[in-house]
Amino acid sequence: MVFNSIKKAFSSKDGEDRASLSKKVQASPNDPQVRQKLGIFMLRAGEVVEGIDQLARSAIIYEKDGFAGKAVAVIRQILKHDPKNNDFQKWLIRLLAAEGLFADAHAEIKRVASDPSRFNSDDSRVEFFRQISGYMPDSPLPCMLVSDIFVGQRKRLEAADELKKAVMAKTSSEMKADIVERIRGLVGQGGSDFAIFESCGFMYIALEIKEEGLALLSRVVSHEEDAGRKDRVSGMKEIIKSIQGGWDPSSIGAFSFEECVSKRAAKVAAPPATAPQAAASSSSSMQIMESATSLRAVESTEEMPEASEEEEDEDMVRDALGRLQAKVHEEVGESDFETRYNLGIAYKEMGLLDEAATEFRLSMKNPDLLVGASSLLADTLADKGDIAGAFAALDEALGEITITETQRRDLQYHKAALLSLNGREEEAGSLFVAIADKFPGYRDVDARAKQYRS
Repeated sequence: MVFNSIKKAFSSKDGEDRASLSKKVQASPNDPQVRQKLGIFMLRAGEVVEGIDQLARSAIIYEKDGFAGKAVAVIRQILKHDPKNNDFQKWLIRLLAAEGLFADAHAEIKRVASDPSRFNSDDSRVEFFRQISGYMPDSPLPCMLVSDIFVGQRKRLEAADELKKAVMAKTSSEMKADIVERIRGLVGQGGSDFAIFESCGFMYIALEIKEEGLALLSRVVSHEEDAGRKDRVSGMKEIIKSIQGGWDPSSIGAFSFEECVSKRAAKVAAPPATAPQAAASSSSSMQIMESATSLRAVESTEEMPEASEEEEDEDMVRDALGRLQAKVHEEVGESDFETRYNLGIAYKEMGLLDEAATEFRLSMKNPDLLVGASSLLADTLADKGDIAGAFAALDEALGEITITETQRRDLQYHKAALLSLNGREEEAGSLFVAIADKFPGYRDVDARAKQYRS
């Protein structure tokens, strides 16, 4: 019934031919419905390439105008005539995810995964699912599929890393069962690879399968004892004891004994008091951050207010922000870079991008915060739509002779990813290849570089 109504709406009227439809498109180039009609006419006439082009233009306009549902319908129509086009498939999945139609998006992802002839290499298949993961950060499915590819390549550690991402995503009971099945498969293939046992043990615990997780971790501890590494074993046993007491390492993003130790230490470590004023300003800094938290609470009103209440809420937020900024100026000033850096993060989380950018720029004056502040500033400016400013922030940090090679690598990767996101693929490719040559195995740079080399 729906199909018939769509068919009727877009069937050519008497006297409408290619010439008349083309004239209508020329007269109203931003009318998606007219372009859609022309595209359908061309497809029926056997002009597949031209018809798909018109339908794609129609879908772009529909999406731009806020009619994502209509864009979805048009892209589905395109895929009937070009079913293996991965670019259109990604577009469809992105729109479905943006509309909250996650079941439909998952169905499309599974359809792609089930077609072994769709990609010319595993690398292109991995890249496809990585991009899909960016559209659906809360879905574990793309990471699970990447893990499957790595398992097929016998890259078990890489497969485990992907499953960790899947574990950290929000999971339905069905997907949890799928993740558990993959973890068990990794354990079965692991042989005597205790690094795999360790990763899988922590994943089990994150999924609340504590008994199996602790059994694997105990095997790892026994292996370390047999190897005579007593200094490591005592710390590992402390971690296991904490887990037995109810602590979940995934709450701090830890999936190894080493991560548990380092992240717990970082969490409880006191801030360094290198500057003379650090100790004196600590209490006021705490008050500043508490004020920022209060402002965040003002912003996150759960109930939708009436128009007059909205104005009152805006006034309340402006007033709270003004008082917070006055307090910062009076009690912290511009020299307590660590507090300004943390304040910038709080502002960014609240969506106060201008204020966040100001704080990150100040924080960049501290050499110890330069790299982190410049990266956050670049992200903030990109969120504001100031792409040139984002690149300038990264270039400024890259121009500092004090940064280490590791810091330079991280900044270059950030810049390359930003270049790629903004369509500057040639520049992005040069950077990714350079990083891969110097730091093979860093993040996903090898796969990215291979894509550009080919």
